[in-house]
Amino acid sequence: MDLLERYGADRKLALREHSRLDYLYALSDMRENLLEWYPFRAEGRLLQIGSDYGAMTGLYCRRVAEVVVLDESQDNLEANRMRHREEEHVTYVHGTLEDYVNQSRRVECFDYVVFVGSMRPDYEAYMHGVKRMLKPGGELIVAVCNPFGMKYWAGAQKDEFSYSRNALVKLLAETEDGMDDGNQLEFYYPMPDYKLPISIYSQSYLPGKGDLTNTLTAYDYPKYLLLDIGASYDAVCEDGQFENFANSFLVIWRKYGAN
Repeated sequence: MDLLERYGADRKLALREHSRLDYLYALSDMRENLLEWYPFRAEGRLLQIGSDYGAMTGLYCRRVAEVVVLDESQDNLEANRMRHREEEHVTYVHGTLEDYVNQSRRVECFDYVVFVGSMRPDYEAYMHGVKRMLKPGGELIVAVCNPFGMKYWAGAQKDEFSYSRNALVKLLAETEDGMDDGNQLEFYYPMPDYKLPISIYSQSYLPGKGDLTNTLTAYDYPKYLLLDIGASYDAVCEDGQFENFANSFLVIWRKYGAN
């Protein structure tokens, strides 16, 4: 908050003068690369679960008609509010996901619900309630680290919460009775990860051998790597295993009918 107060909108200057990784994740415009390309509907209403320091909120405000930011941390919300003080169509809500989901008036009131780096195991019990908050045709968007991502095999410190591809399919595609819900589930693969993505692969175009030989290094890689990242990606891509070893996932679940 001191940096936001001191530098205002000139966050690039703040980063030049304060070269810390946590500041980079909090303030870099590169964070928006994750969803800058996504075709949000301009008239849409979006619920952002987890404020962090507002790294993604500005993008949502520019792309949809109304944004609601929910966070359990009042400090995070205050930093976000300070960062986007000029935005008039954003509402900040201090509270838990459980309480928010359990309010009946939340049913079918959002076009988008977004978890970017905010998914955690204690939220799993409320996923069906989150889906009910989406309008027909609404989209649940989740970005999360993969515990089997190549950078972790190379020695990077694992995030506190992460999900494998299979775990995400199980979490997002099942109904309350354990059956497949039949709605559409799309996977994307931000590289080097969802936090500061440079490129994003999809099911329509997955990298092959050679595409990641000189892959950009994630900022949180250790000084000394336990393996050759490029060679390792060449091997998994050649074997058709990239989806399981991507460093993170961006997943879109679309609600077509009543859930």
